[in-house]
Amino acid sequence: MTRVGLFADSHGDCGSLFRLLEQMGYLDAVCFMGDVAPDAAYLRDVLSAMPNEPPLYAVRGNNDPVSVLPDELLIELGGKRIYMTHGHRCAGALGLLYRAQEHGAQIALFGHTHEPVCESTDGVLLVNPGSAGRYCRGGRPRAKLMEIDRGQVRVRDILL
Repeated sequence: MTRVGLFADSHGDCGSLFRLLEQMGYLDAVCFMGDVAPDAAYLRDVLSAMPNEPPLYAVRGNNDPVSVLPDELLIELGGKRIYMTHGHRCAGALGLLYRAQEHGAQIALFGHTHEPVCESTDGVLLVNPGSAGRYCRGGRPRAKLMEIDRGQVRVRDILL
């Protein structure tokens, strides 16, 4: 089984990032969908101190204009092709779906709206973990834990 922590839109709230990460337990990788880039550096430092040193995959958000992070990434985890972006450059969910399909991805990870999403559309699982920061819509910092096991994907909410 491959366990992946999904984070977005922490906006400088590293304390919430750390507590959400703690709740997830063992992870094989972490994906950060932007806003704010220094939070990705914080996550990288925390992950490097873990015994298995899970890799961090990160993209920049609309509040990261000078970041060296890419606007989008295409990765493979647990046998699934995953498209990552913040979402501010996509024309809504349909634009995100088309970009993921163009890249042959089965999963599209995004942020930007601060609203959690987990829905399958035209063969692509669209996942927004919601806002990991204290300034999120809904009032509670949140993330998602994605588990990929023998081709099956399960996504769970992690809330503070």
